[in-house]
Amino acid sequence: MGETPLVLGSIFGLVCGALGGWYGLRMARRTAALHQVTHDNAEGILRSAERRRRIVLEEAARAAAEPFEDERRRLEEKAALANAASEDAESDLSERQSELDLRQNALVATEQELETRRAEAEVRHSGVHTFRAQVEEVEKEFVAQLVGKLGVDREEWEAGVREQVLSAEKLGISRWLMDQQETLKAEARRYAKDALANVYVRYNPTFVWPKVPFSVEVPSKALAEKMLAEGAPLLALVTEGTETAVEAMSSSHAAADDKTGPTLKISGGAGVDKEVIRLSLEEIFTRNVQNPDKIRAVVAKHRKNTDKFILKLGEEALRILGLPNDMNPEILKLIGSLNYRTSHRQNQYFHSLEVARLAGMLADEVGVDSALAKRSGLLHDIGKVLDWKIEGSHAVISGDYATRYGEREDVVDTVLAHHDDKLVETPHAFILKAADAMSGARPGARVDMEEGYQNRLASINDVVTSFSGRGVLGNVIMHAGREIHVFVDNRRVKQDGMEKLAQEICHKLQSDVQFPGQIRVTVVRRLEVSEVA
Repeated sequence: MGETPLVLGSIFGLVCGALGGWYGLRMARRTAALHQVTHDNAEGILRSAERRRRIVLEEAARAAAEPFEDERRRLEEKAALANAASEDAESDLSERQSELDLRQNALVATEQELETRRAEAEVRHSGVHTFRAQVEEVEKEFVAQLVGKLGVDREEWEAGVREQVLSAEKLGISRWLMDQQETLKAEARRYAKDALANVYVRYNPTFVWPKVPFSVEVPSKALAEKMLAEGAPLLALVTEGTETAVEAMSSSHAAADDKTGPTLKISGGAGVDKEVIRLSLEEIFTRNVQNPDKIRAVVAKHRKNTDKFILKLGEEALRILGLPNDMNPEILKLIGSLNYRTSHRQNQYFHSLEVARLAGMLADEVGVDSALAKRSGLLHDIGKVLDWKIEGSHAVISGDYATRYGEREDVVDTVLAHHDDKLVETPHAFILKAADAMSGARPGARVDMEEGYQNRLASINDVVTSFSGRGVLGNVIMHAGREIHVFVDNRRVKQDGMEKLAQEICHKLQSDVQFPGQIRVTVVRRLEVSEVA
């Protein structure tokens, strides 16, 4: 029993060894077969890679060769074109060379011809020089004979001929200018007449000439005796700081019981000052103000209100005329102050507005700047506000204050020209003169009794004539008595005595003649010499 397991173990060992040997032999065969397959596959892969390598190399070689081939063909084409161009250039050069040779031959021929002509010209010039010398000799002989016959030398004769020619030309030019002047004057008169006619048709004025009465009636005689008694401060207080005077007149409305007080007349000084005094006196009499401090307060109140009112009048004038409100406030106050200034009873504020309107209409008709014309018309008489304290023409005063407060030069020149204080020959200067004359001359504009006007002119003439013993020969009264030209004998009145004579005439006019505004006196001394042939 013990041997059976041993036998079985041996048999099992033999079987296992036989099986292991068989399995190992089989695996060796499979390994050899795998090695053979792997070897065959590797050789196939290598052969395939070699074929692909050759194909890639051939394709790369073809791809690399193609650009070079194109470039070669392009270069060959360019070379062919260059060769053709070179051949054309050589052909053109050859033609140009032939043409140049022909021109050179022509130039040589021309030079030869010029040399021939130059030689001929020199011969002719020599002949001309000889002929000129002969002509000069003949001319000298002729001039000598002519001078001998005329009895004057050549220079005098030429000067005489030249003078005759110039005189004839001047005479012809003068006649032509006179004809042109007459034509222009006729055209200007016709044009001016048409323009004025159009303005007359368009203009529709309102005939007003408001005038502030510079007088105040005292309500009662008792009040007058109290406030106007000697030593009473009323009149001194209301006129303080002004050059205005207040004087009593007999009352025009005196009652039978003689209870009405006198009428106080305010005269002299500025129109605005007189208006302030008038308003102050009316309030003082109405309220029976007697305290000096209260009187001053009343005057100050009306002064302030009047200043505001005249400024408003100036601004209103700009608005009415359609002008920009760019004037200096002081100028606007002067314009408003014209409301308290009259000339021949014509209110100067409304006169200035009317002149500005007419000037603007005339400017439109003529075709020039109407705004400048209106502005000049509005400012042309502002000097009348100040002529009571400033000597000189109101036009000069107007221009001076317009310049002082920033007005343009063309406006100032136009204002100065409206009474010929500055000679300015511009359309606006003539327009302003015409508008001023139209405003003053239209019916109803100025209220002045004919008798009083004639008396004033007669008084002025009497004053000037009274100096006839001093060498005065005559006079001319112009501008409604505002200007006088006095003519004197040059043998009796010397140059250094003219100023003194003018001053004496002015002093006598001030003392003997009642007149508004100012009178300009111009003394004219002329030397006249006459002979009879």
